[in-house]
Amino acid sequence: MTNRITLGFLFIVGAALAAPETEVTIYNQDLALIKDHRTLDLAKGRQEFAWEGVAQTLDATSASFGSSSAWSVEQNYRFDLVSRSVLLAKYLGKEVQLVHETVAQDGKTVSTTVSGRILSIEGERITSLQSDGKILLDPPGRVVLPSLPEGLLVKPSLVLDLESPKGGKTDAELRYLCSGFSWKADYVAVLDSAGKSIDLDGLVTLQNRSGASFQNAKLKLVAGDVNRVHERSRNDGDGVYMLADAAPMASRAKMVAPAPQFQEQGLFEYHLYELQRPTNLLDNEQKQVSLLTAQDAKAVTRYVFDESLYQKYWWWTRETDSRDGLKCGVLLDVANREENHLGIPLPKGKVRVYKEDKGGSLQFVGEDLIDHTPRGDTLHLSLGQAFELRGKRVVESSDQNGQQKTETVRVELRNAKDQDVVVEVIEHQSWPTWKVKDSSQNFEKRDASTIVFKVKVPKRGQASVSYTYTASWK
Repeated sequence: MTNRITLGFLFIVGAALAAPETEVTIYNQDLALIKDHRTLDLAKGRQEFAWEGVAQTLDATSASFGSSSAWSVEQNYRFDLVSRSVLLAKYLGKEVQLVHETVAQDGKTVSTTVSGRILSIEGERITSLQSDGKILLDPPGRVVLPSLPEGLLVKPSLVLDLESPKGGKTDAELRYLCSGFSWKADYVAVLDSAGKSIDLDGLVTLQNRSGASFQNAKLKLVAGDVNRVHERSRNDGDGVYMLADAAPMASRAKMVAPAPQFQEQGLFEYHLYELQRPTNLLDNEQKQVSLLTAQDAKAVTRYVFDESLYQKYWWWTRETDSRDGLKCGVLLDVANREENHLGIPLPKGKVRVYKEDKGGSLQFVGEDLIDHTPRGDTLHLSLGQAFELRGKRVVESSDQNGQQKTETVRVELRNAKDQDVVVEVIEHQSWPTWKVKDSSQNFEKRDASTIVFKVKVPKRGQASVSYTYTASWK
């Protein structure tokens, strides 16, 4: 008897007895390592097994099969999946049936069946059919196929040619790399009203565009820059998908630190974060999971005047500053140390900073990107420009004689705030040899080309610093 179908089903030689146990390790660079554990029931000898449910973005060259009592002789990635257009393409030039239904005058449905050979198709429809010596153009009706074409699958599958000397149940694992997965860290920092401490929440944003779903998966995230070999260029985007800003809590007093969901450990020269519970990673899904929570970490606000900064930060341009000088930059320093209630490796991401107003409501005050930050380092968050602090750099004198130069520089600072502040005046030199000959106050030589003056500027007042240097090309 002929088996007539309108939808296909998956053909598998062999069967998986137990529900899959999957481990998904996601990297920062549009890459994931899938480890799919299953118990198989194999026959003795040579056989095919279709390992269904693999990612559509699977890198077939990375796939590796492992088993205690079977091995793979050959493996083929098949992604020719059942669809209307694929089924019609498989039956081009072959016999099919078209069932056309009409409603008679008495209200009854009348079905007419036409058999014929498909001559041409366009996408998901038959455009010409040969039937009883006639050619039917755009024939109406529901297509009925006699059987499912061999080799078609309903899910992407890695078809394995296995050799099993004994047969029976065996534990097996399929490992492969795939693209379509991404993750990134986002942080919400709440600064107290005094501006001296923060509460920090870290969130992980996950994206699955691999073409497969993984239920109850063991999730691991790798933070670090893993080297990959790119044999040909691809234009897949950067794998970054933005969600709306994570809303901070209305008051710091209400914040309660939950138990950490991720456990961190070192992995080679990177860091691995393992979610302490299984999770579902559905295809075309975006989700957020809490990464960390830290409270009352000491924060230091710094004001910086550095003319080179406007070249580094997008918000600092000479065109937006008045003739009275450039606005000073505002930086927030947070030490990533255990004694400061942190001390954990922080994955790179965006830090959004909020601060309480006088009414206790949180307001957004700036954001910055951080790189992978190991424990012991300090976060330097650039939040924007100080509304009431300006600096103006003036070259008072300059004398150059051949390859030697002597110059006097004065930096004038103005403070319209109601409290005294300290402004770090940063000066850079591009000369190979230079030396400060005279200065109005002490300075710190940060490196071979940078000196820093820490200038106290009184409230609603002014202050200045000047220095003379000599430089040469020798």
